[in-house]
Amino acid sequence: MNRILLIKTGAFGDMILLSVSVNILHQIFPGSEIYLLTSENYAEIYRYCPIIKKIFTLSRDNNIVKFLKLFMNLRKMKFDIVFDLQGNLKTNFFSFLAGGTKTVGLYRRPIGKIFLTASVKKFSGVNPVEFQIRFWRKVINYCGDGKLQIWIPEEKKEKFHFFLDINGLEEKKFIVFHPSASKEWKTKLWKTEYWVELGNFFTRKNFPVVIIGDKNSVKLNKKIARSIQGRVVDLSGKTDFFETALLLKNAKFFITTDSGPMHMAAATGTETIAIFGPTDPGYHCPPEVKYVKPHISCFPCYKKNCSSHLCMKSITPDILTSMLKIEN
Repeated sequence: MNRILLIKTGAFGDMILLSVSVNILHQIFPGSEIYLLTSENYAEIYRYCPIIKKIFTLSRDNNIVKFLKLFMNLRKMKFDIVFDLQGNLKTNFFSFLAGGTKTVGLYRRPIGKIFLTASVKKFSGVNPVEFQIRFWRKVINYCGDGKLQIWIPEEKKEKFHFFLDINGLEEKKFIVFHPSASKEWKTKLWKTEYWVELGNFFTRKNFPVVIIGDKNSVKLNKKIARSIQGRVVDLSGKTDFFETALLLKNAKFFITTDSGPMHMAAATGTETIAIFGPTDPGYHCPPEVKYVKPHISCFPCYKKNCSSHLCMKSITPDILTSMLKIEN
């Protein structure tokens, strides 16, 4: 029986995408013990995954004593294989410190290869699911496909109908918006008035709009919610990871920026449209998700700030509504 350590430290959306590799590992090494090393912030995502035997976490406070203790414990596990799916120099080094018999992983900088017994240079040009499949194809001749998944505890599922009742929502009869993005990515934000126009489109058709986001999105989402004419449920900063996943799973449609919840929705199977401005959906959008992108000369720029914001201005609400089949 193999004892395997999988290293992936973030970010949020990438941790959702990691479920593809978790499922592939389970297929390739049935009966093996699979462990995960990740950041403390993301451990919750895999807490109820039956494939993962144990989760080891990197402390948020970067305490050196905790760090050394963690890797001493990892070395005692005597892993047969350590897989680094993060692929930066730091995690390449972590792979070495974990003390596996084999260390296999992605690398970005050539120096990272010295910490790996087998390595694959990070590549681009494919969506994030296909990226993982190609990695496994290269390192262990994997011939299958991948599956995005979120493992939600039964207790959460059983209680969720009360959550819907409390908020006056019915399964598959509401629309979810996620207007925000990472704080540093101002260019990923769609125009506020466009969200309002899209919200009015749905409420006129008797579909309540549910707005989600983390605590940093409260101000933006409140502005949007107040401007939509019709029923809006603003849950910004009020749902945990699993409640958010269940909201997406039970929604009629989900509209989002290029952000972590886009990957969550892909895993739930709900029809989703992602709005891309400065980034290329060909590299970042899961194959299950529809997307809109600008048709301008500067796309994709990958700038986090922009004075004109032409890319997002050029994507109007009617472009999205034309992609949806919805009846009054």
